[in-house]
Amino acid sequence: MNKKLNITLLVLWTGLIAFAVLAPSNSLPKSIGFFSFIPHFDKLVHCGMFGGFAFLLFWLFPIKQYLIFSALKTFLISFAFAFITEILQLLLAEVIQRSFEWWDLFADVSGIVLAIGLCCIIARNKPNIKTRK
Repeated sequence: MNKKLNITLLVLWTGLIAFAVLAPSNSLPKSIGFFSFIPHFDKLVHCGMFGGFAFLLFWLFPIKQYLIFSALKTFLISFAFAFITEILQLLLAEVIQRSFEWWDLFADVSGIVLAIGLCCIIARNKPNIKTRK
């Protein structure tokens, strides 16, 4: 993927995440329509949002170095972003009627790990990628 396009998508995706997790709860739809029958569907949304973030972020690092370093940098930055969003929900709780939830953070990290795993599989199938064995 073109690096400029990747950066643009990452910035847009980051903005979408920030809006989704920091919007006041009363401004969000109460039911999620067709998906309302799925228990804890919001956790799947968290997993997808932060998985998408990690997927886009991973490709910004030079993976011609050892793949593990790209994966580690991606994990650390993605985890920090997920943690900061939960802390912001805690600090802004009175304004946005949201709160820090460990299960949300767990869902975020699950998405991050799954996305990094997918990126590593894709990168290993590309020629000229150094991996530690």
